[in-house]
Amino acid sequence: MMKKLFLVAIIAMFSFSMNAQTEKGNWVIGGTTTMSFGHTTSTAEFDGVESDDDLKTTIINITPSVGFFVIDNLSVGFDLGFNSSKLKSDGGENKSSSFSIIPNAAYYFNASDKFKPYVGLGAGYIATSNGDEDFDKSSGLAIRGKGGLAYFITESIAVNFAVEYLNTSQENKENSDFKVKNSGIGAGLGISFFL
Repeated sequence: MMKKLFLVAIIAMFSFSMNAQTEKGNWVIGGTTTMSFGHTTSTAEFDGVESDDDLKTTIINITPSVGFFVIDNLSVGFDLGFNSSKLKSDGGENKSSSFSIIPNAAYYFNASDKFKPYVGLGAGYIATSNGDEDFDKSSGLAIRGKGGLAYFITESIAVNFAVEYLNTSQENKENSDFKVKNSGIGAGLGISFFL
């Protein structure tokens, strides 16, 4: 009888700890990093004369995040984003970088002890720079939606597979009449710690 009670207690404690990851009062600290490279050769022709241009692109995205579970399975927090891109061609080099801070909320679904799908939505601030002059800088509103799957490799560490949508509307620093709107979708891999 005592062995059975002990076994039931161990199973109950193990089940509680596996489900406690997204419980009210816990924290999630994580991040997503993506890096992409591209190489393109384009050919332009004018009046029968061809011009080759060899394009190389490098894009790095880093997005650390933190969230607090205000109720079971719902975290509220913010993402910090940094994006750097470089385009090299025969005609020169163009660099661009952006920084964002986006408050957000994410909801985790209890699919199993190891897998938890999640969705999130947030809106915040983004600033972009393509150079040192005011005309090369802009800032404005960023809206991010994300969805993915957290795979728990331990009770408190998960690998995240995510798809994100980002929509931005930015105003030029030198001329407020010049506005730039962008939207894009991307996939990433990250790691999260549930405390």
